[in-house]
Amino acid sequence: MKGIHWARGFAHGHSGGGGGSVLMTWHSGAIMPSAVTGAIFWGTSWPQYNGDKVSGMDTLYQGFNGSNYAATSDEYTGTNGQVTASTSYVGHTIDGTAAPSRAPSTSTILNEACKWFPNPDPNGYYAVYSDRPRGTAGYCAWHSYGNCANGMPIQFGFFFNLDGDPACDPQDSSGLHSQGLAALANVSGHELSEARTDPRNGGWYDSSGQENGDKCAWTFGAPLVTLSNGTQWKIQGEWSNNAYTTNTGYPNSSGQNGCLAGQ
Repeated sequence: MKGIHWARGFAHGHSGGGGGSVLMTWHSGAIMPSAVTGAIFWGTSWPQYNGDKVSGMDTLYQGFNGSNYAATSDEYTGTNGQVTASTSYVGHTIDGTAAPSRAPSTSTILNEACKWFPNPDPNGYYAVYSDRPRGTAGYCAWHSYGNCANGMPIQFGFFFNLDGDPACDPQDSSGLHSQGLAALANVSGHELSEARTDPRNGGWYDSSGQENGDKCAWTFGAPLVTLSNGTQWKIQGEWSNNAYTTNTGYPNSSGQNGCLAGQ
């Protein structure tokens, strides 16, 4: 797992912050100049679901494209160019089979992503949303990468059902979304931003292994972030080396002024 979004207060401070160093450094690999995104809702409750989480995540991924929030990662480069705010959303699919009852392995989520997206875009990122709660797992979400059976590389993320989970709740008081959707939106912004800047372990992270989402986890520089389609969300900021060096960011939980809200 990469970019684990730790639950609040888990493991004596591993829930976010600056890590052992301030700036992230490049590790000689690729980034995602643009991203093709898709979502998989996995679990027996999804076919009959009539709440706001499926439609809400659709609008979040649609609004990510060209947003100021997406642009918080534009400074990062790799062997294949520079991250841009350009993303495209191919929509969602519902898998009504039973999702794993416990925290799944990366190979399980890899197989699920490849099942529905067997020919992924090289810059594709596919988010798997389980209907199972996290139980005793110390994290809310993560992202990773692998190869499908046909050899195609793929990037993917995993997300628990965060309904009524205070340790994974951004405490959005706007009333625009259900609590469960607001929680998924926050961790989804974290994981997508990390996948774009460090898709396959050669991108950007600090000496502690913290990626741009990790370094600003559970800190919010604006009450709400407005995306390009006008939807508003309470989403954590993302780390910017440039914002830190120019002292134009807001502080993370370690007091380092490198987070950009993207509002």
